[in-house]
Amino acid sequence: MSFFKARVLLWPLLLLIVLVVAGTGTAFASGGLNALALGSLFSSSSNERDSQVVQAVTRVQEVALLSLHIEGVDRNESNGEIFGVAVPASEKTTLLQYKFDAKLGIDGSKVRIEPTGPESFRVTVPQFIGIGFDDPVFESPLESNNLLGWVAAPAVQTRMINNILSDENKQKLITQNAAALKEQAKDFYSGIIKSVDPKITIDFEFAG
Repeated sequence: MSFFKARVLLWPLLLLIVLVVAGTGTAFASGGLNALALGSLFSSSSNERDSQVVQAVTRVQEVALLSLHIEGVDRNESNGEIFGVAVPASEKTTLLQYKFDAKLGIDGSKVRIEPTGPESFRVTVPQFIGIGFDDPVFESPLESNNLLGWVAAPAVQTRMINNILSDENKQKLITQNAAALKEQAKDFYSGIIKSVDPKITIDFEFAG
């Protein structure tokens, strides 16, 4: 009989344990959900953005008439100085070998084609321009020093390159090839106009 009573008294204890376990599970689940909710509420994100604004658009109608392959050697000479006085035997010579293709032509938007008669036109061609340089190659510079050449400042390679590709040198190429540029301009625009009517007479006028 005492054993039966002991078993009967175990039921309240078991019931209490079940309620505690269930409560703990509920609390854990509730806490987990709250953690997920808080996590989504306070989550952080990063975003990288590159913004570019086009300030101006310029239509370019450059017409390349000649492409010149240029090869050469640029020479730079310098002397060492002390208190503004040249030091004897301090000459330094720097040689820079280069090659590139120079494109010469005109701004096509400035070309004027005007009728001068029933079957004749005048083409006014603007000044020739240097359009640019293609495939420039510059070799490593070579230096030659005299006995005290170390006194002289070394040549700046970037400055030598800028001089080679300068607007002044572009103009020299234009002057040297003016006749070929005029002939090419005549062929180019004559071909366009005569493709419409081969009988058309064309006069050309070039800017000075």
